[in-house]
Amino acid sequence: MSDKINVKPTPIQRNKLDTALELTKLQIETFGIEANENEIENQFAKFYSLAATLEGTRHQRLGDLVPEEILKKIND
Repeated sequence: MSDKINVKPTPIQRNKLDTALELTKLQIETFGIEANENEIENQFAKFYSLAATLEGTRHQRLGDLVPEEILKKIND
């Protein structure tokens, strides 16, 4: 029996809750939403709704949401 074990790492996958939480934290850190509980809840709800909507969207359609100027920079 070999003592060597090979393990393949699995990519990290985030669900809609994780995504909404991370985006809310990023928004607070970057743009500084005041510590108003209602504002934070509303922003989280918007990000959660966006993540839930995009979760069911085919990845080919997501390219349509990216502005042309960004696509040009990526493709150049």
